[in-house]
Amino acid sequence: MTIYWVIAYFLVLALTLIYKTPVVRGPWLFLLRSFFPNWKFFHAVGYVPHLYARSATTQANGELVWIEWAHLYPRTQQNLWQIFHNTETNLGLAQQNLIDHFWADLNDLPEGSDPRNLVSFKMVAHFVDGVLKDRYPEHTHKQFELRMLLDSTTETVHTHVMMTSPVEPR
Repeated sequence: MTIYWVIAYFLVLALTLIYKTPVVRGPWLFLLRSFFPNWKFFHAVGYVPHLYARSATTQANGELVWIEWAHLYPRTQQNLWQIFHNTETNLGLAQQNLIDHFWADLNDLPEGSDPRNLVSFKMVAHFVDGVLKDRYPEHTHKQFELRMLLDSTTETVHTHVMMTSPVEPR
């Protein structure tokens, strides 16, 4: 009986490789996106999207003084309490899922289109604004970048800037 299950499994696997399902699109799907992870990271091993941001303060002469780019890739420290109550890690996973969706939306965007019209762009801009308000409450301007990083086990091998947002006031 087990052999039939194995054969059925490989038949279903072969059918999924042959038959390509259409991609479902629509603006109403954005309401449900946070419930489903973006599984595109399984399609290609290599570059991973990371979010960087920086803020500026305005001097008396009107000149902007920028801080260095800060890495906003959400990672949390593991501890025993997280086995039972894991809100911070779940929030970090949701934020990284947002960054993955933003990367996928940018990748699917037609050439010459404005990414500021994307819902995921607006959500990432809101996320960046919240983080920068926490870290640098005196900032007057902000900017963020989506970078694709190729990491080895010990270091970042290559970085590619996929998109840099325009400078926006706070």
